[in-house]
Amino acid sequence: MQKVFVDTNVLLNSKFNFDNYEKIYISITSIEELDNFKRDDRMGYQARNAIRNIINADNVDIKLCDPFTEQVFTDKKNDNLILNCAKDVYEEDNEVVFLSDDYAMILKAQGLGLPCEMFEFGENKEEIYNGIRKLTLTDQEYVDIFEKNNYDLYNFHPNEYIIMNEKYLFMWNGENLEEVKVKPISNKYLNKILPFDIYQKAFIHMLQNEKAIIKITDSIYGAGKSFLMLHWALQMLGKEKYNKLYFVKSDSPPKGRKEFPAIPGDVNEKCEPMLGLFCDLTGEDNLTEILLRNNNLNILPIQFAKGRSLYNVILYINECQDFTPSEIERLLSRLGKNSIALLDGSTKQIDNKNCIYRNGLTIASNNFKNEFNAAQVNMVEDYRSGISKRISEMDWRD
Repeated sequence: MQKVFVDTNVLLNSKFNFDNYEKIYISITSIEELDNFKRDDRMGYQARNAIRNIINADNVDIKLCDPFTEQVFTDKKNDNLILNCAKDVYEEDNEVVFLSDDYAMILKAQGLGLPCEMFEFGENKEEIYNGIRKLTLTDQEYVDIFEKNNYDLYNFHPNEYIIMNEKYLFMWNGENLEEVKVKPISNKYLNKILPFDIYQKAFIHMLQNEKAIIKITDSIYGAGKSFLMLHWALQMLGKEKYNKLYFVKSDSPPKGRKEFPAIPGDVNEKCEPMLGLFCDLTGEDNLTEILLRNNNLNILPIQFAKGRSLYNVILYINECQDFTPSEIERLLSRLGKNSIALLDGSTKQIDNKNCIYRNGLTIASNNFKNEFNAAQVNMVEDYRSGISKRISEMDWRD
């Protein structure tokens, strides 16, 4: 595990996990900055949460620069004070790495000769819970885990999926690893849907796992998450496992674009422009026809969710990364007896400006990863088309 000296912007990032590091050094200047941010309308929550995390962590060392040591930067800006402090700490402990998400700070740190890393939102792979992991076992390790039941070393999460030696798929049920088997998805629109790869196999198993009331995915575009979730939900409605499907989609405009102007009509007509997904995946011409053919399918704008109690339903929340944590809480708290929730999205495609630092999908993932009534599978392969896959491999950062 690393020893790091962290910049203030890293502490404000909801994806920074204190448990991932052996030692975390923080400048007193960063504590002052967090204290000032507490009163900021936009950054207040992140600042208060960062302070709580610092107080609760047992691997934090808050450093005060020695005013009598030689300072490289004499201009007493906060950034310079933090870098001077980082330099002092590095001279005491040369295993320390400076961590920031500010390119200018990284460049300055490099100029000081400090080992440094860029901490970018969504790029810290250790922090993001995927719901599925790969293990490559030797023959002895295989014997230890399956014959001696030596599971303690791996610290599996409830309902976590394990890809063993690249080709075998298991799920941790709390007591042992059970082999994963799935049945095809079928409904009146499609006859037989089978997984393309081992990640989709785990995903379909998650959908078919009756113990998992909350089913989550944070997958790249083109992985098939909405396709599989919607068709499985339609299959469940066809079998009368649930009475209704409530579909909720974020109404956030694409990043940098204005809100769409007001549209005349009832709730369904107003929602129709956002719900081309249904037409694409079912082959129907328009949303009105879909709703007429499926009277157990309902559109639920989040504005109308408060106060509802949803019994015996599937609650499908689409594009969860563009809902705030409190909005996801509001929706999930509507679940009544014999109801489940499907949460899909991609944290690489956040449009809602209120979700840049903290979004409902990531918080739901973190909150449910240790719950036996929830499961998560993040898929990694783009199957939409060859060009879609190639586009996903390119650099499109603004």
